[in-house]
Amino acid sequence: MLLNRVFFLSLSQDGFIDFLEFIAAINLVIRGKIDQKLKWYFKLYDADGNGCIDKKELLSIFTAIQAINGHTTMSAEEFTNMVFQKIDVNNDGELTLEEFINGVESDSDLMELITKSFDLSNVLKVIQSGRRHSI
Repeated sequence: MLLNRVFFLSLSQDGFIDFLEFIAAINLVIRGKIDQKLKWYFKLYDADGNGCIDKKELLSIFTAIQAINGHTTMSAEEFTNMVFQKIDVNNDGELTLEEFINGVESDSDLMELITKSFDLSNVLKVIQSGRRHSI
C-alpha cells in the first residue's frame, strides 16, 4: 500500500517509482544541500512539469504527502493558501522555481514546515513495524 502512494515521486514521469528513483529521492531528502532539496521539492510539486506550481498542483501533492507521512499540523488547503500568500510575489497564481526557492529560503517558518512535511520517520516506523509482523 505504501508503494501505491509514492507514485508521485517518479522522476521519469511515468507515474511509477522504481527502486533507484526511491533511493535517490530518500538520499536527497536526507542528505542533500538545501538548494538541491528545494529544487527537488519544486519538481515534485510541479506535477505537470510546466516549470510553475499552481494552487491545484500544490494542494494535490501536499495532500498526498500528508497521507504518507501523517503530518497534519495544518490542512492541505491552509498550507497551499499560506504558501501562495507568502511567496507568490507577483500574485499570478503560479510559483516559478525562482519564486519558490527565494520565498522558502527567506521564510524560516515555511522552510521548517516544508522540511517537516518530508520527514520520513513515520514512514520508516510503518515499514519497520510491517517487517516485524511479517517475520
